[in-house]
Amino acid sequence: MRMRRTGPADRSWWGGEPSIAIAVGALAVVAYLILGWGAPTVYDYYGRLADAFLHGRYWLTTDPPWLNELLSCGDGRWCVAYPPLPAVLAIPLLFLGTATAQDVVSQICGGASAGVLYLALRAYGAPRWVALTGALLSAFGTTLLFTSADGRAWFAAHAVAMLFTSVAFLIAARGGAAWGIGLAIGLAALARLPVAAVVPALAMLAARRAGAPFPRTLVRVIAGGVPLLIVYAGYNILRWGTIGDAGYVRLADGDFFFDHGLFSLSYLPRHFYAIFMEPPDFVPNVWYFLRPRFAGMGLFLTTPALLYAFAGLQGARRSAAVTATALAAGLALIPDVTHATVGFGQLGYRFSIDAQPFLVALAVSGDALRNGVWRSRPSILFLVATAIAIAFNIYATVAIIRYGWWQ
Repeated sequence: MRMRRTGPADRSWWGGEPSIAIAVGALAVVAYLILGWGAPTVYDYYGRLADAFLHGRYWLTTDPPWLNELLSCGDGRWCVAYPPLPAVLAIPLLFLGTATAQDVVSQICGGASAGVLYLALRAYGAPRWVALTGALLSAFGTTLLFTSADGRAWFAAHAVAMLFTSVAFLIAARGGAAWGIGLAIGLAALARLPVAAVVPALAMLAARRAGAPFPRTLVRVIAGGVPLLIVYAGYNILRWGTIGDAGYVRLADGDFFFDHGLFSLSYLPRHFYAIFMEPPDFVPNVWYFLRPRFAGMGLFLTTPALLYAFAGLQGARRSAAVTATALAAGLALIPDVTHATVGFGQLGYRFSIDAQPFLVALAVSGDALRNGVWRSRPSILFLVATAIAIAFNIYATVAIIRYGWWQ
């Protein structure tokens, strides 16, 4: 089998790659739209907020009882607690209705991330067939499929963040403009705040690829994200009267899950159980005896191919790119695994999406990268693990969205 040695990204691989990326992204977008179409979410926080923005408001004028995470922010005003980018993206789609607009944003962003991730994996060093397998695994073999297709508010945030985190990974892996990395991560953080933690790791990767000093690169990455940080601080002042995100603090107040505050190391055991041990439901006397579980399922039960990420860590001894990617995955997950809840109403462990571009990169390198040399194609075992993941996630997505097998 043909092998090639890993090394700093160059431009020689670029020919024809955008066409493949567009095809992969378009395939995923169409699939996500089909899987989610006709099942609008009732948790349309972002769609309602988009309508408010369109009418010059940052608050909602109604407080439906099922939207229990709206917070009072003035007389007759209720504010959405989450960062606002998914709502901004939904504005042009409001003619579809608030719920469908939010769903479509989730489906388009989640699906499009597959094409961007393909390019990022190529820039990372993966050969074409390895990168293509990784992109398809991400799009169809992880909880990103259900999360994006379903589109409820928490899920839409993951889908939007996944797209922009993948953009940041691509720029860093190519040794591109540091400010562009900061801008992309800033946009991702305006959907999912935890992804902001990857900034040092992507600055390290970009500096290595570009042959630039790390401190200077880090400063430029941060500078690229500062304008969006200012925007978010201003948005918080409007909502809560402080630059900090007081909304999450208010949501946690009095909730028994948050018995040690928003973040605590004491929450680690519940996350480790959710990641490694949470089983599916077993249903007797029916053909589908395994059913997706409302509380989630173990990450590696949902996507067994991600087990290869542990093998990928071995490459950190030889490759600065692998080291930076592993660090990015770890940093993205720190706010998640120290958070009070593990994310209910989900397929798998959805917080993993915050680190998914990097976990997939580690998985493909764990399979195809040995001693600094890439195989040209993924192994049969990795393909089997990917096929199992894709089959399960498609089955579970259809079962939940179309048949309500969660309930």
